[in-house]
Amino acid sequence: MPIKIITDSTANITADQIDGIDHVTVPLSLHVDGKLWMDTPDIDLDKFLHTLKHTKNKSTSACPNVNDWLKAFEGSDEIFVITLTSALSGSYNSATQAAKMYHEKNPKAKILVFDSRSAGPQLRLLAEKIASLASAGKSFEDIVKETEEYQHKLDLMFALQDLTNLGNNGRITPAVAKIAGLLKLFVIGTANNKGEFELLGKARGAKKARRKLLDEMVKAGYRGGRVQIDHVQNEGSALSMKEIILANFPDAKVTLGECGALCSFYAEEGGLMVGFEKE
Repeated sequence: MPIKIITDSTANITADQIDGIDHVTVPLSLHVDGKLWMDTPDIDLDKFLHTLKHTKNKSTSACPNVNDWLKAFEGSDEIFVITLTSALSGSYNSATQAAKMYHEKNPKAKILVFDSRSAGPQLRLLAEKIASLASAGKSFEDIVKETEEYQHKLDLMFALQDLTNLGNNGRITPAVAKIAGLLKLFVIGTANNKGEFELLGKARGAKKARRKLLDEMVKAGYRGGRVQIDHVQNEGSALSMKEIILANFPDAKVTLGECGALCSFYAEEGGLMVGFEKE
């Protein structure tokens, strides 16, 4: 049976293979303005973000259910699963339950369910690491060991200019979200060791926000390793962020991607999410 890497849709990966290894995305769902939106590559992201911005009703998200995960597991005996942080979603718990059920019917199957304790680009970096190790012929046990070690060398930073949904869904206080909007501030944050979003500072204007992002990356231990930048309809700012990183770390490998619906739901229009390797 082939090795399979499975991520929920917060990884923002649309490819069906990573470094030659089969990849499957299990989508989260969102309820916005009375409509169900599935976080899949074929979603009309422009329409989704427009609806999200103009609705007067509270919007919510929902994790994949056990059956969604079980369907994704089919056809493989070596499975690596990476989910959105369990501090913000039930995706990890749902995948863990599915793994137990799958193993009962397929006792020879080996399944690792990884709580990323993060979101977005950090999940992609983990998935790419697993794919690289698998392509190199590493055993399941060695892949688990090396990936767990690698996770400790990863971090996530983000710069957001709209905090409405973070406030409405209890991720930050509504007062902080409102003040940031009134003052037109970019909020800089990270995912802490518990997988919770933690605010680090603020900046006025996109240029200062990108500079602050790099400063926080360096403070966290970034020294020129791999970087994945995901953006919410803000490719220009993502490119500028890449340029700032390369100006300071010329040998860094920096790639860009676009946030899917779930990451866009929280990062909102203009947001940047930066996953990176640190020392």
